[in-house]
Amino acid sequence: MYMNKNILIALCMLIAFKANAQKNIHQYVHAGFNIGALAPVSLPNTIRKVESYSPLFSPAIGYEIVYVIKGKWGIGAGLKVEYKGMRVKDSVQYFHTIITQQSSSGKSEFEGDFTGTNQTKAHNLYLTLPINAVFQPSEKWRFKLGFYAAYLLAASFDGTVSNGYIRNGNSFGEKVIIDQANFDFAKEERKFDWGLQGGAERKVGKRLAVAANLQWGLQPVFPSTFKGVGFNMYNIFLGLGVSYKL
Repeated sequence: MYMNKNILIALCMLIAFKANAQKNIHQYVHAGFNIGALAPVSLPNTIRKVESYSPLFSPAIGYEIVYVIKGKWGIGAGLKVEYKGMRVKDSVQYFHTIITQQSSSGKSEFEGDFTGTNQTKAHNLYLTLPINAVFQPSEKWRFKLGFYAAYLLAASFDGTVSNGYIRNGNSFGEKVIIDQANFDFAKEERKFDWGLQGGAERKVGKRLAVAANLQWGLQPVFPSTFKGVGFNMYNIFLGLGVSYKL
């Protein structure tokens, strides 16, 4: 009889603990799109003018689980599948790159400093793991700050150079006139990306909220050994969308 009483008490404590844990765990699904660019932190002097920029349609969908530690504070983690993309056209001078020119005699590859017009299109698909500290000061607002790690599932980074010339090898090399040539650096991109992130959500319904989240990559998209782009580029994207509490 005494043992049965202890078992009953243990079961009641387990049920109470499970109910309290479930109360402290919140789950969300997110959907939206990313706006931003693969960009240097500061504009290098080889880029003389950005003539046009346009974001590509870059949807994102994800799941998040948040454990409330105490009061208004919690810790959250999730999993997200997202595109990050952009299209840009700029005027460059002595821009170090690797290009392929097609002519009647076949293909010719050049590595050197290009001067003229550059057009780049990038559209990458990532599997992202965000981890955040979560602060909820009121029923309406929720703020997040933390970091992310991402794995590149599919890469696209290509474009053209035109209306200029390339100094083959370096700035003092042979001058080759370029009417138009192509480049494709997708295979050179790093498989892993990581950086900082922060965001905010505001409830607009019982379970629905509008959300904004900034991701700032700290890992260059290309390794330092790659010479097709003469400066470091980072994923810098703002995610806009909605959040639904399950």
